[in-house]
Amino acid sequence: MTHRPHAPVSVPRAMLLASAAALVMSVLLLLASWGARAAIGAYDDSPDANIGAGMLLTFVPVLVAPLLAWPLLRLVRLPRPGLTALVFAVPYLVLSFVGLTVWVWIDTAVPVGSAYTEVDPLLTMGAVDAVVSVLSLSGAALVTSRLHAAGHARQGAGG
Repeated sequence: MTHRPHAPVSVPRAMLLASAAALVMSVLLLLASWGARAAIGAYDDSPDANIGAGMLLTFVPVLVAPLLAWPLLRLVRLPRPGLTALVFAVPYLVLSFVGLTVWVWIDTAVPVGSAYTEVDPLLTMGAVDAVVSVLSLSGAALVTSRLHAAGHARQGAGG
């Protein structure tokens, strides 16, 4: 059953709850990626050369995130979690590919031997995903919380 509070949630609170859900989602996706990489590494000695493994680690989290957003939004008790997850999906997918493009550009532009190259690439990719997730999900919460408040105002006015 969907939880819908009678009073609308304020916009800053909705954005804060959505940001918390987005950060949890990013951590879960990062842990799943590390687990997949470990499983692939146990099966094959050269996962870095495996194109399929690279595609799995890059694109599966991007496609799973909109599905994972809904239960996390329900967990933080944000009104209209399904609608918020739907509103989140399109900007997240677009910004994820923009973020991945920027990540690839930075990853190839940084000289070998710098401090950045010593960091696990999945961690830097996870950081990009966290930024994209927070921006997209808090923006979606902004839209849906305003819709919820407007609907609540109409109900209160008798319409």
